[in-house]
Amino acid sequence: PAASTGIRDAGAPLSGDIAFELYDTFGFPIDLTELLCAERGMHVDMPRFEKLMAQQQERSRAARKSTIVRALDIATDAATEFVGFETDDCEAIVQEVHEQETTWLVITDKTPFYAEMGGQAGDTGKLSLGDVEFEVIGVVNIGKARGLLLPRDAAAPAIDDLQGKTVWLEVDAARRRPIEAHHTATHLLHWALHEIVSADVSQQGSAVDEHRLRFDFNSAPLTDDQIEAIEESVNAKIHAADEVSWTEVAHASVKERRDVMQFFGDKYGETVRVVQIGGRPGSLNGYSMELCGGTHVRNTSAVGLFKIRSEGAVAAGVRRIEAVCGDAAWQYMRERVEQWDQDLKAARAKLDAANVVLAELGEAAVTAHEFPHLMTAMLVDQADVALLNATFAHALRTLEETKQAAIEAEKRIQKVRAAQSAQIADAALAELVVNGAPIIISMNGDASLLQELLNGLKKRNFTGAAFAIVDDGDKLHLAAHCGPQAQSAGLNAGNVLRDLAAMAGGKGGGKTDQARGAAPDRSKAESLKIAAAEAFGATS
Repeated sequence: PAASTGIRDAGAPLSGDIAFELYDTFGFPIDLTELLCAERGMHVDMPRFEKLMAQQQERSRAARKSTIVRALDIATDAATEFVGFETDDCEAIVQEVHEQETTWLVITDKTPFYAEMGGQAGDTGKLSLGDVEFEVIGVVNIGKARGLLLPRDAAAPAIDDLQGKTVWLEVDAARRRPIEAHHTATHLLHWALHEIVSADVSQQGSAVDEHRLRFDFNSAPLTDDQIEAIEESVNAKIHAADEVSWTEVAHASVKERRDVMQFFGDKYGETVRVVQIGGRPGSLNGYSMELCGGTHVRNTSAVGLFKIRSEGAVAAGVRRIEAVCGDAAWQYMRERVEQWDQDLKAARAKLDAANVVLAELGEAAVTAHEFPHLMTAMLVDQADVALLNATFAHALRTLEETKQAAIEAEKRIQKVRAAQSAQIADAALAELVVNGAPIIISMNGDASLLQELLNGLKKRNFTGAAFAIVDDGDKLHLAAHCGPQAQSAGLNAGNVLRDLAAMAGGKGGGKTDQARGAAPDRSKAESLKIAAAEAFGATS
């Protein structure tokens, strides 16, 4: 984003409007904007940023009031028992129904629906009354009550009729399961960071949904080896099929325990819920233990494959890991394999084309190791995570080797062509330079031949005027040379080149003594030679 924000000269201030747009529209953290500016000797207009931020917060508060103010008028004794830790569905009694601007809000005495909090996405599902079903599109906490959001397009009489009725609530389990897997994977990631990076790593924020997890933590940038070790450690615990359990205890009993992860900026009640991985359930002797109110899988094996998608800075001293697990991880790997396959085919095509040219030039081909296509299919089906990582690492090395081989082949082509062009240019200029008259030469070849013609003129200290045309079969490469004698006669290579190139629809430029350009209209080659002769003759 910084490239398009107006970050320019060192010392210049970055406007608060731009900083706010980066934050509000693109999600670019203000801390990171300040850090990038400081590295360039700049500062951010923070007073303006904070003013815009305050205005945005006020708009958000107004928007929230307009949508939930009526829901706040619930009965003072309304409360909802959450049973979602143990079940995805339950029977419940509707306590209240509130009409909102875009939704209906239904409060029940109990619910399996999790409301978004602690970084975990809220549930969706359905509410049924007999044969009538209503979609649950969201969940909100209001005091001790938990409200289900139903779309307003649901029939009003039917919604009103829910008051006091016994209904069936059912969470979308197909969505809840990957959310739980990503939440448990987040705890495993937190544990692995402590084991591999530092015991001082502390969580700065997290978010989990059915598609991915995001974990912010304080740390220096992680190395590739650390990221690989974290992945391997998490996947080892997944493969171990450790039990995941939870228990409620008095906060005072775990408040001072360093092995129980808790966030000292958070407020806890007298009783807290500890989510434990490994160890004996209820004994608080697992290798991962955190105070957490979210839902989790019952066994680490349910997490499936764990893959880190990215690791990077979000603010000064704060890093962010984004990762995926289960089906989302396999989909991510399939996408990477597909991209790898496309990149490898492109690199091989480039290498093959270069080797064809090398063969035409009488040079040996450049080779790269093959990667069996059978192994490509294995990449998306292996159960052994270590083998999967090793196989894909080998695949990436093969891709990089093929790219480098293509680059090496093209370098050889350039080197051979340059040598050949130098010989051709030397032969072509041998007699022309001796004559001393203006040189106008047209040849077939590539851009390297044009450069060698210019090099040859300079090497021979040619004092007169010269104009060269090289046709590569696609366009005309043009060059003008004006030595001391030609310049004394009023010629300027840059001006000559510019004027002549325009005749063939091209352009170019350069210095007084030498200039280069190109033109697309190859049919103008003869006209250019005549025009060059006239230009040189008019001043001779």
